[in-house]
Amino acid sequence: MLLSLANAYPVLSEPSQKRTEALKTLVSAYEAYRAGREKEGLAGVERALALDPDLAYANIVRGEFALKEQDWPSALRYFERGLTLLKQPDQPLSPSKSPKITAKEVEGNARCFLGYVYVKLSQQANRTGRAQDEQRYLDLANQSLRAGLALNPGKEPRELAERLLQMFR
Repeated sequence: MLLSLANAYPVLSEPSQKRTEALKTLVSAYEAYRAGREKEGLAGVERALALDPDLAYANIVRGEFALKEQDWPSALRYFERGLTLLKQPDQPLSPSKSPKITAKEVEGNARCFLGYVYVKLSQQANRTGRAQDEQRYLDLANQSLRAGLALNPGKEPRELAERLLQMFR
């Protein structure tokens, strides 16, 4: 069960050279993705993870790629790992000294997207007659979506979470 630790973020220290290089690679990958070069973007995220498999943001972004590919088990794995790593020290979110994004925002977005993944996994469990798994995933979805919304995510993840939470009313 995932717990919201919104107030438990570590004090950031200077990232290692390896981590800094991985973050720069991730930023370049994201720029390629935003420019419509999805394969190049994904390859860049994979390079960032190869440089530093413990970079929280790279795991979360890889989870977003898996979500887009509808690879629910991979999305689950990367989002959960990224959220766990996000609480550790030395987890930069921006290559500059003054980050434009906070760990709280990243966590909020990731938890909303993870909630969507749980919903998809519950649907798969339903189709294969695994009622216990279906209910477990629905419970996790509800928790994750609510935790994400409490952290004030961006517009897209917020709207997704709000739509999905309507099914729990």
